[in-house]
Amino acid sequence: MTRVFMAFAMMIGLVACGADGDPVKPEVGVSTTVGVNSKGGSYTDTDINIHIPLN
Repeated sequence: MTRVFMAFAMMIGLVACGADGDPVKPEVGVSTTVGVNSKGGSYTDTDINIHIPLN
């Protein structure tokens, strides 16, 4: 898990510094759903999306 995190951090750093071209700003999206159902009661669902255009 640590290796995956470090590789991801290095990729973000490379894209952010502009070494491979113009710096690209990542797009971050967050969606949260709160609801109630009759079977399990209340629930929450959170989605976090990070999109880094590479071209």
